[in-house]
Amino acid sequence: MICTRCGTKKAYSESELAGMRAHGGPPFPVGICPACVMADSDLRRQIEAWSDERIRKFIRSTRDLAIRSLDAIDRFVDSLQ
Repeated sequence: MICTRCGTKKAYSESELAGMRAHGGPPFPVGICPACVMADSDLRRQIEAWSDERIRKFIRSTRDLAIRSLDAIDRFVDSLQ
């Protein structure tokens, strides 16, 4: 599928985007290439908001994993005393 805005670059079809979104992919609109999405300030803000939220979720889950590991170590040390 060719981009409906620039007419030169590859854009994602509905089925491609559905597969990407099923795995947590970015909220690109149908028929617009990533370069044109980034050139549009409203669409760019949506992508940046999605990216920021994804990073926050990753950091939160990593922090939770580290805390659970430290709690397990503390319980182990306490059991040796």
